Amino acid sequence: MTAATFAKTLGKRVTAGEPRATHRRTRRPYKTRVRMPSKLDPHIAAIEGWLAEQPQLTALTIVGRLSETHPEEFGARQHSIVQRLLRALRQKTAEQLVAERPLADASTAAPSPGVVDGSGYVGPDPPTAPFVEQAGKATWRGRSVDLASVPSG
Repeated sequence: MTAATFAKTLGKRVTAGEPRATHRRTRRPYKTRVRMPSKLDPHIAAIEGWLAEQPQLTALTIVGRLSETHPEEFGARQHSIVQRLLRALRQKTAEQLVAERPLADASTAAPSPGVVDGSGYVGPDPPTAPFVEQAGKATWRGRSVDLASVPSG
């Protein structure tokens, strides 16, 4: 068998229904997992109350408060789960605040005056003419320089 005849038969040998030649595993639907209970579940109401009074509380402060009341359950090792809970609670609060605000009509909103590019430069616009064409004198390090006589570089 020559290479040309072998190449002609390549497309005909694979039948429908066979797995692809890359041997990848077939995709299976993702199985949703059941949320496991957390040791923070009984204390979420207290944590939300603390955050309502003091929104700037950190996870370390919350862990400290929980370890004062339940030293056998909470310590520095629970810092990461409190951080995740804190992030979720703050995100939920932010979403509620955004949902409560009425939508402003975008066509009536005027753009704010000032610098748009974020550079913070509020001085006069720099000259755009080439250096040699600028007429007059400039001061540089306390000396007067004739701009027309300075060679451009």
